[in-house]
Amino acid sequence: MDKLIIPVCMMMLMGCSAPSAEENAAGGTPFTLETFFTGELDAHGVILSRNGKVRRSFNAVMRGEWTESDGALQGTLTEDFVFNDGEKLQRRWTLTKTADNRYIGTAPDVEGTAQLQTAGNALRMDYDLTVPVSGRSFVLNVEDWLWLMEPNVVVNKSIMKKWGFRVGEIITTIIKRPESD
Repeated sequence: MDKLIIPVCMMMLMGCSAPSAEENAAGGTPFTLETFFTGELDAHGVILSRNGKVRRSFNAVMRGEWTESDGALQGTLTEDFVFNDGEKLQRRWTLTKTADNRYIGTAPDVEGTAQLQTAGNALRMDYDLTVPVSGRSFVLNVEDWLWLMEPNVVVNKSIMKKWGFRVGEIITTIIKRPESD
């Protein structure tokens, strides 16, 4: 019986791995970060507990800019959040295109480097985020999925985990302002 535990656990863990960007694309217009995240964008979202209960909601204004530096395409995405309880938060991403469909990203509250990959209309982004909660800080593993639904609309689902266990989700709609085209 003990000899079966390890293979069964390995099979369970392999079944828990998240799909790649290629496996999770939903067709449509290809997602290119430097096209969508340029100019002004508006975001509206909810933060859900691990049981699916809404904990908070937010609105955000985003501004993206891209430049060529030393032969590499680099972008800055500034996100200004206002939560339903009045809290304000700013996150400033620095994004660098490393290859076709691949980017890396950094932000002050991100541990290390975020890995981004696009395929079709999907973007997968994996990173570790430092989150303040009741005077303490926790590092959460974030698996971010974004899908370009229309040229000016992205749907985003963020899955947050701690020690491999789901602790919450964020669902967001991001709309690019028409004057930003």
